[in-house]
Amino acid sequence: MRTRLEADIPRGARQGRVDIIINNDIDIGTDDLVQQAFALIPKLSRPSDLVYGIVKRRIILNELTPETVLTELGLAHEIGCSQGPIREALLRLQEDGLVVRTGRRTVVTRLDAEEAEEMLALRRRIETRGALKAARHASSVVLDELRRILGAMKEAAVDGDEYRVIEADKDFHLALFRLSGLDALAQILVRCIMHSNRYKLWAPEHRRPLIETARRHDILFERLAAGDGPGLAAALGTHIDTIVLEGDDEVAA
Repeated sequence: MRTRLEADIPRGARQGRVDIIINNDIDIGTDDLVQQAFALIPKLSRPSDLVYGIVKRRIILNELTPETVLTELGLAHEIGCSQGPIREALLRLQEDGLVVRTGRRTVVTRLDAEEAEEMLALRRRIETRGALKAARHASSVVLDELRRILGAMKEAAVDGDEYRVIEADKDFHLALFRLSGLDALAQILVRCIMHSNRYKLWAPEHRRPLIETARRHDILFERLAAGDGPGLAAALGTHIDTIVLEGDDEVAA
C-alpha cells in the first residue's frame, strides 16, 4: 500500500526519489515525507517501529494533544498500513506512558503540572546518583559517542528541528546514565525524560532557544571527561532544575 505520510517521517535524507518498503506493509514516497521521520529508519526493521516513531513524535510535540482519542482503524487509514502494526505501536506507547489503553479505547495521556514536577524530582534523583558511578567509566569510546550525540544535537538545533534535539537530548542523558550500571532504572529514566520534554513543549513560555538547550550539555560532557563525579552530579542537578522556565526564574531541561 502506498501512502504519503505528511510531515511524519523524521528528517534525514532527501535526495531525489526515495522509496522505502518495510515488509511490504508500508511504502513511503519522497519529498516532504522523508523530511520528518527518516532519521529513525536505520533503527527500524518492522512496520510497527515506523508507526511507533510517527505517533510518538506527534505526542511529544503535542500535535496529538492530551486526552486525544486514538483508534487503530483511524491511524491505520491515516498512516497507510494494516491494524497489526498500529496495535503493536500503541502497546509500546502505553509502556512509555504516552497513551492509556482501556479495552479498544486509546487516549493520549494528560499533562499535569504536579505530575511533571514529580517526574523531574525523580529524574534528578536518578541522574545525580548515577553520575557518581558514571564518572568512573568514561572511556575514550564512550566520550567519542557522547561527543557524536552532542554534535548531532547542535546540528539539529541549528536546523531548527525540535524533535531531533529532543531525541538527541534523551540519547545523551541515557548514554551517560548507562555508565552507572544501574540498568534497572534506565527505562524509568527514559519515561521521565520524555514526559519532562513533553510538558516543557506544552507550555511555550518554558521554551528556550534550541541551540542554548544543546549547549547546556557541554558542561556535563566536560565534567564526565574530567572524571569528576561530584562535579558531574552537581552539574546534572542544576541542568535538571533549570529545564522548565517560570517567569524570570529557571526552575527545571
